[in-house]
Amino acid sequence: MNAKKILSNPALKTTKEIQLDEEWNNFMKRIGEVSNLVKDLASGDKAKADAATVLADKYLEGKVITDEDIEMTLKDNRTVINQKAFQGLDNNIAGEMGKEAWMAEVSKDAEKRAEDRKIRREKMDTMKTQAMKAFRRGDYDRALSCYNRAIEFIRDNHMLYCDRALTNIKLRNYQKVLDDCDWALRINEKSFKARLYKAKAYKELEEVDKFDECKKEVEEMFPQHHELITYFLSKEENYEDTED
Repeated sequence: MNAKKILSNPALKTTKEIQLDEEWNNFMKRIGEVSNLVKDLASGDKAKADAATVLADKYLEGKVITDEDIEMTLKDNRTVINQKAFQGLDNNIAGEMGKEAWMAEVSKDAEKRAEDRKIRREKMDTMKTQAMKAFRRGDYDRALSCYNRAIEFIRDNHMLYCDRALTNIKLRNYQKVLDDCDWALRINEKSFKARLYKAKAYKELEEVDKFDECKKEVEEMFPQHHELITYFLSKEENYEDTED
């Protein structure tokens, strides 16, 4: 038995090598699944294409694959593996060099996504600052527009949804307040602002049962803010911001 065969024995592989093999195999399996979906989308068979679209949408957790030019676009923080990682590889054999190229592309892709997020966060901060300035001078329509833009750049910041909810309270858009509070609570279920603003919206909508329920929840969760809660929920105009 030569050295190459001995080294390829699975029993002699390190835990890291085994994990890498599993990741590589899982990755290649997904490549095959996606390739089949793309083929079905381009098949010209409406039934196959429709079924593939449903499966693709589910596979990507809501991100839709379109068959225009057979391109797939993922807009969130998902890793997209560059085809350069596979240049020079045998179609049927993925060797160690292939794995190294794959990992290099993943690393490069992660760095790019981190840089993209940094740029989007800087743009979000700019729009948030403009929104806060507009809010303070009472230009709530302008503030709302800026918060909308800020959320387009960063969608997982619960404070942005809370700030937009308060702006919508000023504009008496109470259903939108509820929507923003729900989003904020999905991101951070302990958000004081989101629960307070939600109670305020139900009060203004005169949904008494829901208001009582929300008021009870926020008071039980944040007893230290009892006076602030009472003041905010009873105040009719010029609502003042609160701290999370």
